[in-house]
Amino acid sequence: MALTSLMTKEITSLPAHATATDAAKYMFEMNVGSVIITDDSNKPIGILTDRDIVSKVIGPEKDPKTVKIKDIMTSPVVTVPVDKDIIDATKIMCAHGIRRFAVVDSGGKLAGVLTLDDILILLGQEIQHIAAALKREIGK
Repeated sequence: MALTSLMTKEITSLPAHATATDAAKYMFEMNVGSVIITDDSNKPIGILTDRDIVSKVIGPEKDPKTVKIKDIMTSPVVTVPVDKDIIDATKIMCAHGIRRFAVVDSGGKLAGVLTLDDILILLGQEIQHIAAALKREIGK
């Protein structure tokens, strides 16, 4: 299955110069747990999670209004080309021990985001289809 049908196309990204407070508010408004950090040409340069804010800002009692995203983001961000499929994506997640990554177009620009949750939802739907097929077969 192509990533374009599975990835989230409503991109949540922020510039590296934004603050932890900006990121937290944005994540709250968008109801997401992470944002991709992009440069001026919309190429991903990092990722920031709600956990990063807690562990790198709130826990150590730094001021979230002054801490810049560039100082707490994970960089470089793991990316996957948009032309890869779900199998490629799961291998990349496994190899890097990550739950989410940026999907990029042929020019390296941010095209979407793919998370483990997206994949698990798809797998759950597929298992439901298989179960329904088995149930119909047993009922014959």
